[in-house]
Amino acid sequence: MTSGYELSPEAKTLATLLAEKSFQKYQNVRGHYRNAFSSHLIGRLGEFAAYFWFRDQGLNPKINIAEPNGDRICDIDTDVGRCEVKTWRAEHWDDLGRAVTVSQLPSIKKKADFIFWCVADDYESKTPKVQLKGWSDVDAIDKDEPLMTGKIGRQIFNYQISVDDIQNLELLKQGKNGQGRNTSEGN
Repeated sequence: MTSGYELSPEAKTLATLLAEKSFQKYQNVRGHYRNAFSSHLIGRLGEFAAYFWFRDQGLNPKINIAEPNGDRICDIDTDVGRCEVKTWRAEHWDDLGRAVTVSQLPSIKKKADFIFWCVADDYESKTPKVQLKGWSDVDAIDKDEPLMTGKIGRQIFNYQISVDDIQNLELLKQGKNGQGRNTSEGN
């Protein structure tokens, strides 16, 4: 079940400022994907939407994106674990979405317990919409062999989760009561 948020103009402004800060920091660093301002913005929009979802579920989120070492810790700490947020534009969800690069996975495993998958639509709007697609335990990411994903000539070696393997948000929400995600380790 997909959920979604239409972000306020204020959330969009703050996401834009944080995206500009991270883009400036990494604009000359070769990364896992193409390093463009829009990629940083889309990521920040997903982080804000995920934060609002955790807040609305009473899962006491603490967003870490403004922390000095925010890129070295999880995106959001919650009552159900440490969350890494991954966000794509809608047109890339089917072919590139739900993916983590082989080189990025070890650092994600150190800082997060699960990945929250999002799609940002109309990210240039004053009130962008973000779809919350679901989540996956970090330990489930590399259960299948990595594969080359993306357009010919710009392919990246990724672990890509099948849409069918993404967990429903309701299961994550139930984790606070011990019925969903196992939170006994990693927190």
